[in-house]
Amino acid sequence: MQENTSDPRRSVVVSPPFAAFYQATHIPAARKVGQRLLLTGHTGDTPDGAYSDDVRAQLRQAFRNVEETLHEAGASWADVVALNSYHVGFQAQADVLLEVAAEFLTEPYPAWTAVGVTDLIDPPAVVEVSCEALLPDGL
Repeated sequence: MQENTSDPRRSVVVSPPFAAFYQATHIPAARKVGQRLLLTGHTGDTPDGAYSDDVRAQLRQAFRNVEETLHEAGASWADVVALNSYHVGFQAQADVLLEVAAEFLTEPYPAWTAVGVTDLIDPPAVVEVSCEALLPDGL
């Protein structure tokens, strides 16, 4: 995590998979504002930057990438209160999406908006996930 020294209540989170992207764009994996943690959209690329041709694998990796950023900030999926997901070919992903999400999400489930889109920032990506979490006290 990198702190913004001008305001200790606000900081950026740069998880390892986001390091190169952050250096190139200055867009962090997440932004902490008080007890709120706002995650940038995470795609389903593996640590080496590759994308699987398998939708299930990309969905699972996107959720893992979000999980890594949550952990970097001291949070978990249990702290997520709102989720947004963006899908290229959404109708073909819908059932698999719910199956994969069930591996990560537990009650009480976050509010969730899932949207079909024509493309994402990196053409091999077919899913992007962002969320908002409430950080545990003391973080």
